[in-house]
Amino acid sequence: MTFTSCEKDDNDVNITTGLTGNVKYGIGDCMPIIDESSRVYNDYNGDIFFIVKSDLENLGNGDFDELKANSIKKTIVGGKLDIELPIDTFLVMPSEVYLYSDYNTVIIKEGIVLEKDFKFWKCTSY
Repeated sequence: MTFTSCEKDDNDVNITTGLTGNVKYGIGDCMPIIDESSRVYNDYNGDIFFIVKSDLENLGNGDFDELKANSIKKTIVGGKLDIELPIDTFLVMPSEVYLYSDYNTVIIKEGIVLEKDFKFWKCTSY
């Protein structure tokens, strides 16, 4: 007897508008003087959030956690990021790090799959 599955393998995703890349993550001291070359990053395993930049800029005194909870979320394993996204400008953030900069800002355009790698560092002390 043979069984087949109709489930789509994540490795077979055919993205036409979105983002692909690798995500690295590290955790440690952020005390001055920071020696960036000594930081160790590993492939990230966890949730990545895609927060619409204009929504964050217009949040004012609103609830960031609520905004994040209502944003696009993707669980990634082994640092491999592949996601179909709508056309917009997003801030890409892992659940453990808040970072608002050009580094983690992506502009998604129709019919383009942006390739970008990310490295995030979570500070344990300042």
